[in-house]
Parts: sequence; structure tokens; C-alpha cells
Amino acid sequence: MTILVTGASGFLGSALARTLVIQEHSVRILARPTSYLKHLDGLPLEIAYGSLDDPESLRVACRDVRIIYHCAGLSADWGPWQQFYQTNVLGVRNLLAAAVAADTVERFLHVSTSDVYGYPRIACDETQPVVDCGLPYNRSKGLGEREVWACRESTGLPVTVVRPVSIYGPRSRDFVTEIAALLRQGQMLYVNGGHTRAGLLYIYNAVEGLIRAATLPCAVGQVYNLRDPGDETWAEYVGALAAGMGVRAPWLNLPSGVALALAALFETVARALRLKRRPLLTRHAVYLMCRDQGYSIAKAQHELDFHPTVSFAEGLERTLAWLAVA
Repeated sequence: MTILVTGASGFLGSALARTLVIQEHSVRILARPTSYLKHLDGLPLEIAYGSLDDPESLRVACRDVRIIYHCAGLSADWGPWQQFYQTNVLGVRNLLAAAVAADTVERFLHVSTSDVYGYPRIACDETQPVVDCGLPYNRSKGLGEREVWACRESTGLPVTVVRPVSIYGPRSRDFVTEIAALLRQGQMLYVNGGHTRAGLLYIYNAVEGLIRAATLPCAVGQVYNLRDPGDETWAEYVGALAAGMGVRAPWLNLPSGVALALAALFETVARALRLKRRPLLTRHAVYLMCRDQGYSIAKAQHELDFHPTVSFAEGLERTLAWLAVA
């Protein structure tokens, strides 16, 4: 069968596309003509050039496709709302319409995020509702999910939603290269001592979860949290990265209340000055560090037989080996 993967120029989508090719599937990726795809060189896959805001290109990309993995999206803790809305809401709507028009799609796997829960103080399971806490990424991903469920309701398209937590591994920007850069510069800090569960998910464990969710009949119409079963904290993860890199672990620490107040101030100043670059601290980043990310994966374990095979120690070793030559 032909499988379409969006976001293959990025971290998760590229790992998924590579795995599907290795499993001898016929893989097509959606990519802009300007997308960087060197990491996919040599793989026998088809490239459909287009974008989420070009409906005609999406109709071409979805032609004769049986499974769609929608990994593309704007994942950032800062930026104009319109950009989030265009990609994470309207882009989802456009791709869903193309999937319905193709009339061959047997599963639409939508990659969302645990951020849609609104960063509760106590990590929850999938029975908890989506909460709009006012941050652009959180709000846009929640609205994107709403598009998925509305399409299922109106057309019957078989859909599944997955909500990964903190995906790390080789080529990770958010949780590897950016943290590594801050560690080298001595600017990385902890919130609440780094004692909060980080909700880590190694990249190829994430890929395994996505494939199970997209191919098992029981997953149609369902939503699943995905993370590794360990309870590593941010201090354990960042400290291990620092040790592996041979640099000093963070020594700066802020209470969550102080960190959130500073982040709100920095965001206000950035908006007032119309700065394009990310503020030194954002509320999104603080919430990830101070709110429990240990979301329940009992449903995925029971229904998908999701039992990640790459341990934290092995995942970290692979990540550090890549970081040393990146």
C-alpha cells in the first residue's frame, strides 16, 4: 500500500519515513520544494512537492494513499498566532479534505501533543478534556484535533489521534540540540530543581507507537498518550546529557512562580518591541519544566500493546553519540 508521511523534513516524520521504507512499504512524503531532505538521501521514497496551505498539492499527494501519517506542524513556544493557526488548524483541515476526496484512505493518523491538556499540575489520562490555556501552540493543536473529530463525524473518515510527550533522540531540536547549546553556554537552568517528570519518549519508540496506532483496527476513533514508561526527571535527563558532553550541569534554579512571572514579562516586552526572536524564557518552556509530564500510557499499553523497546540508558547513549558528531 502507499503511505503518505507529512513532516518528513522534520525530526519525527523523517524517522517514521525511514522506518516504513525499511519495512518495505511504498512511502510518499509531502515536502516543500525548499525543504531540507539530505537526511533522507538514498531512501527509495516518492516526494510529492506541496504544502498544507495548497489544497491542490494535497489532493495530488493523497492520490491512491491508504494510510496518512500527519506529522507536520508548527512546534514552537513562540511566534505569531496566525502562523500557528495556518499550519496547525487550517493545514489539518486542508489535509483532511484531501484525504476524504482521495476515497482510498483507510486511516488518518494525526500527531497531536500532550500539551493539549493545558499543562495540568497532575498528569492525566486520555479521559481528560482538551484545555485551552491561551498559549499559541497549545491552542492551535487543540483546535487541530477538533478538525480531526469534526471530519470523522461528518464523513466517517477512519482517524486516530496520538499525543506524544517529550520526544528526544538524534536530530531532536527541542530536547537535544537546544538544551546542549544552553549547557555549553552555561545558560541552562532548572525550574523547581528539575524534579518534575519529563515524560521522555525516545524517537524510535515514538515511531513504534505511531505505526501501531495507525494499523490496529481497535485504534480507529481513539486517542492515545505516548511516552516511555520510565519516570526520569528533567534533572536526571539534563544532568545525564551534561555528563555525557563533559560540561557542567545546570546550577541555576528558579521556583515555578518566579519563572512564570519572568516568562510573562519577557513575552510582554517581546510583543511590545515586536521582536521576532524567541524571548529568553517563555511560559510554554516553564510549564514543560514545572508541570508533571508523566501522562498515563495505560490505554496504549493495553490496546496497542505499546511497550517501548529502547531504554532510557540506550536512548541517551545513541543521542550522545549523534550529538558528538552533529
